[in-house]
Amino acid sequence: MLSDGRVILRALAKMSCLTCGSTFHASKTADEDIRNIYTDDYELAAAAPKADAARARAYATWIRSCCASPRVILEIGCGSGALLSELLRGWPDAQACGVDPALPDGARSQGAIRLKRGFVEDVPADAGPFDLIVAVNVIEHTTDPSRFLRSLRERLAPKGKIIVVCPDGHSANVELLFFDHLYSLTRDGLRLAGRKAGLTTEDDFPAPSDIGDFQMMHFAASTDDREAFSPSTDPARLHDERRSYLDHWSMLDRYLLDRSQSATGVLTFGAGQTAALLRAYAPQTWARVGTLVVDDPGDAWSLGRPVASYKEAIRNPGRVVLVATTPHVQEVVARRLDRDDLHPITWNELIPR
Repeated sequence: MLSDGRVILRALAKMSCLTCGSTFHASKTADEDIRNIYTDDYELAAAAPKADAARARAYATWIRSCCASPRVILEIGCGSGALLSELLRGWPDAQACGVDPALPDGARSQGAIRLKRGFVEDVPADAGPFDLIVAVNVIEHTTDPSRFLRSLRERLAPKGKIIVVCPDGHSANVELLFFDHLYSLTRDGLRLAGRKAGLTTEDDFPAPSDIGDFQMMHFAASTDDREAFSPSTDPARLHDERRSYLDHWSMLDRYLLDRSQSATGVLTFGAGQTAALLRAYAPQTWARVGTLVVDDPGDAWSLGRPVASYKEAIRNPGRVVLVATTPHVQEVVARRLDRDDLHPITWNELIPR
């Protein structure tokens, strides 16, 4: 599955680096194949506007808490531009430029924010240099992380800083299931990629609990490529955890078919990323799904099924409901469904956490 929910006919096979512990595709993917993913069909930034806005607020708070006020900001992979808008609420004197290959149609330059469709090489020539460059959940999509960081370094002002946020590669998690996540990077992997790009690591931060399994690393330009490297992860352990995680996902369809027995016209509670993962990796179970149920239908992804509000669903008690939320909240959701005389199917006990 791609990170915007589309399903492609490609094998999902991973390998792990035994030096830094990062993981990557077992077969090489051409730059052009990856670029073709982020066309007008890529709609992640516009899929759930309220969730996008909430995510932007959380990331902006996190970034501002770890960074001094800049004058000129560049964001690579700016999506809708929501994060830049939130950053400038706290840094009102700054100017910003955002570039994204799948810039939504409704995203427009305004005020101190300039938006452009494209990749890093499409940053306007008259913009920059930048004293803060931000790349949030981008580096894992690149075919060569060190080359990507080098391209950011070329646009950095003297004494500028690069902030990279990406999924945390120190535990097996859902990002392993996205085909367009070409890498799952550990801190060691990020540091090594930065060193190859002529950058030194200034600091790194785990994400606040409300953001989840992500990490932030601060880089600055370096003239010394001899930065000491000593591994801080256990690559063999990470390899085993990832293998177990993917093996359990491969068993999920059979597990859910057993739990749902002969039920048809199944409801799902949830119509976002997790529901899309079930559609991709539990297709026989998904074939039994009739309607997606959510509290706010306006934030539902387009997954080929009708969407209804939860208030409508509880008017017909006794229905079987597949819980399509992240595993760590499924028990809470199941208790809510039980109270409303619905029959939840959970699967959190199958997926390692």
